[in-house]
Amino acid sequence: MGLQRVWIETLDGGLVRADQVVEVLAHRTAAFSGKPARWLLDVVLPVGQGAGTAAQWNLGASHRTLTQTADEPAGAAARLARLLWELDERDAAGIVTVRRSPDGLELDLQPFAPSTAPRSPAPAHT
Repeated sequence: MGLQRVWIETLDGGLVRADQVVEVLAHRTAAFSGKPARWLLDVVLPVGQGAGTAAQWNLGASHRTLTQTADEPAGAAARLARLLWELDERDAAGIVTVRRSPDGLELDLQPFAPSTAPRSPAPAHT
């Protein structure tokens, strides 16, 4: 089954299916308008996205930010890659979250629990 049943929560509350991730990276943003530079932990998807003006349009990989921090998230990309490998090995299902803690970043899996509610039969199509 792979990672088709594992989702990764993004900073904005969205979800990315883990089997779609082609890269995990931490990078620093530029400081601008009096705001300090920040570190981002991103996953990259195998689809492009565009931005620009009518005069110039740029295409690039689609990055989804999982968290941002003032301090470098040393080793976080490798820890996330290892967690995804471990989840793949055990055929897990759930949502991976990244949280800031006093010790850095924590990666957790919130497993999906089986539904205890009775299922209604699907309506018949005619």
